[in-house]
Amino acid sequence: MEMAEKSIEDRFFAFDSLRTAKLDRARGCSALTLPELLPPVGYSETEQLVTPYSSIPARGVNALASRIMSALLPLNDLPFFRFFPRTGEYPPLETQEYLESMASKLHKKLNSKNLREAIYQALQQLLVLGDALLILEDDMIFRTVRLDHYVIKRNHRGEVIEIIYLEHAAKASKTSAMEDSYNPGVVYPTAVAKKGYDTIFNRLVWNAEEKHWEVSVEKGKEIISEGIYKVLPVIPLRWQSVTNENYGRSHVEMNIGDIKSLESYTAALIEGLSASSAFWMAVDPSGITALDDISSQSNGTWVSARQQDVFAITPSSTMNPQVSLSMQAVETMRKEVAQSFLMSGSAIPSGDRVTATAVRMIGQELEQVLGGVFSSIARDLLVPIVKRTFYLMVDNKEVDERLVSEFQDEDSGVLSVDIVTGLQALSRESDRERLMAMGDMIRNLPPEAVQNFKFDEYARALITSLGFDPRNWVKSADELEEEKEMAMADQAKMQAVNAMTTAHAQNSATAMQQQGQPAAAQQVNEAVQQMM
Repeated sequence: MEMAEKSIEDRFFAFDSLRTAKLDRARGCSALTLPELLPPVGYSETEQLVTPYSSIPARGVNALASRIMSALLPLNDLPFFRFFPRTGEYPPLETQEYLESMASKLHKKLNSKNLREAIYQALQQLLVLGDALLILEDDMIFRTVRLDHYVIKRNHRGEVIEIIYLEHAAKASKTSAMEDSYNPGVVYPTAVAKKGYDTIFNRLVWNAEEKHWEVSVEKGKEIISEGIYKVLPVIPLRWQSVTNENYGRSHVEMNIGDIKSLESYTAALIEGLSASSAFWMAVDPSGITALDDISSQSNGTWVSARQQDVFAITPSSTMNPQVSLSMQAVETMRKEVAQSFLMSGSAIPSGDRVTATAVRMIGQELEQVLGGVFSSIARDLLVPIVKRTFYLMVDNKEVDERLVSEFQDEDSGVLSVDIVTGLQALSRESDRERLMAMGDMIRNLPPEAVQNFKFDEYARALITSLGFDPRNWVKSADELEEEKEMAMADQAKMQAVNAMTTAHAQNSATAMQQQGQPAAAQQVNEAVQQMM
C-alpha cells in the first residue's frame, strides 16, 4: 500500500536504483561500440563522447542490425505477416483473399512512415544494451526510448506487468533556447532532468482481471491524465532473457571479452606505431660537423659536413618485434569479433529483388549463431506492431470494426497474426514456387486427369502468392455464368435467324416454281439479304 501511494516519479527512481549494475554494464558496452546509444551520467549535447580505438565492434553492430532487419523486413513489397485462423485450418479461398487484401493494406500503411528507421535503431539498442523500448504513436510514427529513460517490471514468467517511461516537453519560455538549456556547473545524477524541459512520467500497469493496460500520466507529481489500453502502444524488447531478471543481456555483453581484448591490443598497436615512427636527427658532438651548419640551412643546399657525423635516432629497430606481435594480436581479435557479428558470413542482399532463398539463408544463419534469439525478437517485435496498426486503422474507419473481436479475444477470436519472415522466410514466395512446380506437373498429365483439375482455383492461389487481388484478375462464378447465358442467348438467336432464313428460302423457291417467273428469284435474294 505504501508503494502504491508514492508518485510515479518516486516509483521510477525506486526501480531505477535497482538496476545500477545493469546500466553500468550497458554503458560499458556502449562505450566500446556506439557511445551515443547510452552516454555517461551527466552527459550533455555540448560534450564530446569517448571515441573507441577500434571501429570493428561498431561496424559489427551496424552490420548485424542490417542483416537482422533484412531478414525481418525484406525489400520486396510483400507483407511480412498474414492473418490466419487460430485453428490452423486453411480458410475458404474468398476468405483467404480478403485476409490477404487486408494484410496488404496494413503493410502499405506501415511502410508509409518511419518503420524501418525505428526498427533499425531498436536493433542497435538490443545488440549493444540488451533492451529497447519502441513506441507506435497514434499518427503511425515510431520512436525509441533510451534505456535510462524507462524502467520495467516483469512477473515470474518473464511477462511485462509494469512500464514507466519519461518524456521531455519543452517549456514555454521567453528566453532563447540556448540560454534556457545552458546550466553551467550542474551534473544531474540521472537523465531525468533536462534544462528547459518539463519531465513527464508515463506509467502503464497490466490489469490481469480486466485484461487491459491502465495508463497514468504525471507532471510535477500530479496526475494529468488517465486511461486504458486494449492494445499497448509501447513494445518492450530484450535480446537475451535471464530467469528472474527484469532486463536482458546484450550480444555485445556476451562477447565483451573479445571486444575488450581488441580494444586493448588496438590501443597498444597505435601507441607502438606512434613510438616506432618517431625519429630525431643527431650530430656527433666529437666530430668536425657543427649542428648549426646543418639545422640553419634549407633543403637542397650545400653544407660542409662529414657523413659519419650525421645520423638519425629512432626506436623503430628495437620496437619492431613488439609492434609485429601487437599487429598479430589485433588481426586475431578482429577475426574473432567479426565472426561473432557474422561479418565474415554471406553478404546481405541488396536491391529491390530479394529472393526467398537468400532471406531464408540469412535467417537460418542468424538463428544458428544467435541461439534462438532471432525468432523471439521477430515474434515480440512484429506481432505487437501489426496489432497496434490494425486497431489504429479500425479507429480511422479504414478496416471493418467487426473484426476487432476476432483479434482482441484470444479465447473466442478466430484470427491470429502469423509472422512470415525470419526462419519461415517469405512463405508467399515459397508458395509461388510450389505453385509453379504444380503447373509444370499438370502440363505432363494425361488429358483425362487435366479435366479434373480446377484451373480457376489454381489461378487464384497463384495470383494471391504474388500479392495481387485475385478478384481483379480471375472471373467469379457469377461472371462466368452470366457470360455463359449470354453466349447461349446469342447462339439461340443465330439458330432462330438461320431457321427463319431457311424457311423463307424454301417458301420462295416453292412460289417461284409455281409462278415460273424470273422475278421470284430476285425476291428470294432480297428477302434473304434483309434477314441477314
